[in-house]
Amino acid sequence: MARRALIAGAGIGGLTAALALARRGFSVEVFERAPALLDFGAGIQLSPNATRILARLDALEGIRAAATEPSAIRLLRGADGGEIARLPLDDAERRWGAPYFIVHRADLQKALVEAVSAQPAIALRLGVAGAGIGLEDEGVAVGLKRGLTTMRES
Repeated sequence: MARRALIAGAGIGGLTAALALARRGFSVEVFERAPALLDFGAGIQLSPNATRILARLDALEGIRAAATEPSAIRLLRGADGGEIARLPLDDAERRWGAPYFIVHRADLQKALVEAVSAQPAIALRLGVAGAGIGLEDEGVAVGLKRGLTTMRES
């Protein structure tokens, strides 16, 4: 029997989990209560550990197009703005095997949606909210607030 996964929420975590599960052979359905994914949020820093994983999930190139690669991280004193420490990042990709990016949350989510859309094992359903979950003899029952849909997985 094929392994299936249901994920509630098409945010950064839900979309990334869907990509990782599909890579492991799962058939994945992501349901999101919002009828459309909105552009909101702020900048997110993605360390080389994060970008390395995103590369393995075939999502990094879409993110790279919207990201900025900072030359350094600087820690400044609040009182006078003096520099406390500086971490050069010019050679982050060479040093750590993956880049260090700063990207807007909406751009990150958009790149993840594009990667999810390219995966035939993943279905993204917008405008569908979870209504409950229960354990039954034949598996897990998940109620969805879109009509009377109930999904069962054994």
